[in-house]
Amino acid sequence: MKKISLAVAVFILSCGAARADNTGWYAGINAGASRTGMSGSDINGALANQGVPGASTKLHTTDKTVGFEIGNRMSNNFAVEGGFVSLGQFKYEATSPSGPVNGKYKAHAVSLSALGFIPFTPNLSFYGKGGFQYNTADLSASTKTGNSESRTGWLAGIGLRYDFEGSLYTRVGWEHYAKVGQNGSTGGGAIDLFQVALGMRF
Repeated sequence: MKKISLAVAVFILSCGAARADNTGWYAGINAGASRTGMSGSDINGALANQGVPGASTKLHTTDKTVGFEIGNRMSNNFAVEGGFVSLGQFKYEATSPSGPVNGKYKAHAVSLSALGFIPFTPNLSFYGKGGFQYNTADLSASTKTGNSESRTGWLAGIGLRYDFEGSLYTRVGWEHYAKVGQNGSTGGGAIDLFQVALGMRF
C-alpha cells in the first residue's frame, strides 16, 4: 500500500512539473494600439525638405499595430525572440502657402530581443524584454513622391504572459521602439505599442 501511495505521489508531482515547464519554441500573432512621440512640427521639417516650406501640420498620433513573434524559451526564466511588426500608419493634414497637403507617416520593424521571466505561478509570468530593431519609415505627401528612411534602434518592453494547459499562450504588454524614422527626411521619434498576443508552443 505504501508503495502504491508513493508511486501515485511521484506521478502527481511529475505531472505538475510537466505543466510548469513552458520551455521550447513558440510563435504567435499580436495586435493592439500604437502611439508616436512625433508632432506636427516633425512633419513640417520633413515637408520643407521635400519642397513644401511653411507648412502647418496636424498629425494623428495613434493608430493600430499588428505583427508576429517567434522565439525559444530556453528556461522558465529566459527566452530569445524575433519578430516583425507594423508600427502604425499615422495620418496628417497640413496647410502651406502652396496649398493643402495630406499624407501618412507609416513604419514597420524587424527585431531581435532577449526576454527575462519572473514566474508568479506555473502558468503566469511577468516579463521584461530588450533588444535591437531595424525599422523603415515612409512619409507620403499628396503633392510629392515622399521619402523613406531605414535605421537601427533599440527596443524595450514589459508585460504578463499566461501559458494555458496544452500548447496555447497569451500575453499583454507594452513595447517602446526608439529611433524610428529620420529627422528632416521622414520625421523621426519613438513609437509605443500596447499589444495583446496569442500563440502556440511547439
